[in-house]
Amino acid sequence: MEGRPSVTKPIAIIGAASFVGARIVERAELLGDMPIIPIVRSPRSQGRLARFGARLALGDAGDAASLIPHIKGCRMVVNLTLADDRRILGDVQAMYAACQEAEVPLFVHMSSAEVFGRAEEPGLNDESVADSPHWMAYAHGKRAAETWLRSQPDGPVRVVILRPGLVWGPGAGWLVDPAQALLDGTAYLFNEGRGICNLIHVDNLMAHLVQLANSPNPRSGVFNIADAETHTWADFYGAVAHEVGVDPSTIRMLSESAFQESRLQTIRQKISNIAPARAVKRRMSGDTKGWIKQALRDRLSPPISEPQPITPEPAVSKQLWWLQGTARKLPSTKFAERYPDLRLQPFTELMSASGRWLRYAGFENPDAHA
Repeated sequence: MEGRPSVTKPIAIIGAASFVGARIVERAELLGDMPIIPIVRSPRSQGRLARFGARLALGDAGDAASLIPHIKGCRMVVNLTLADDRRILGDVQAMYAACQEAEVPLFVHMSSAEVFGRAEEPGLNDESVADSPHWMAYAHGKRAAETWLRSQPDGPVRVVILRPGLVWGPGAGWLVDPAQALLDGTAYLFNEGRGICNLIHVDNLMAHLVQLANSPNPRSGVFNIADAETHTWADFYGAVAHEVGVDPSTIRMLSESAFQESRLQTIRQKISNIAPARAVKRRMSGDTKGWIKQALRDRLSPPISEPQPITPEPAVSKQLWWLQGTARKLPSTKFAERYPDLRLQPFTELMSASGRWLRYAGFENPDAHA
């Protein structure tokens, strides 16, 4: 059966130090049913994976020659890289070329549901081509990569494109950040949280990859992938609030007009579009970046000289404002139709387990049990 572990040839994971990549490495080490080759760009990326005892390979996603020796003999290559948004297309082209040269039969590219923006167009499905306006450079990079991959002939390297929504689970930003905001009293929802929260738990995402790895003859295709249930942002924040012991009525309810791009955000966006500035930023230390950001804040909004009572206020981000306006959940049944052994874990069980992790990690209202 496809659902049973049967992989003998290894799976190469390019971008193994990412959140999803680290979870795959952990799973492989714990279960021992899927040999993998974790590939990272630099030695400093190995810190996150060291505790698993996996042997890592060094390779640059944008340099096919550096990848070929590591992926020869692999059954599947999975792209989980998180690089500069403007590198997405070039890196994908290099990885695909490496798969061709190394005679790897399957290349799995992790795209994103964000290619469809707020999913406002009716009739969107797995085969839809994203072409509506979008402000995120990330979405443009993912779109360009999808377009290029779909233009390649089907074989000898087959291509599977997966479009996950927001990946959540223990340690994920899409779990930790809402939990912290709820505890700080700075959590907010636009339009009462009625927008659709397109979620996929990291373990459900891995279930899709396992199906591909165990399939004797996976075919090329494009698939939207998501948790089985449909949730609004209010549903999701309410569930996280329950797990960390926060009253969901404390969540601020904002209108669409509550978001206005600040002068600092505008300046940062303009700087990010200048190639020399991006190159300099990549070479800066974290302390230097923090100092520059603080200097800009002080220049645009001088610090208050007189002591003032501190009231937690939400820092409204453009990304969260945008995502909370998602109109509909993308259909995601096509993958299960092709791979019927796929089994997704239910949201309630995954949230309960995530809640245990949150509390273990210290994300809990101390007054909840008073």
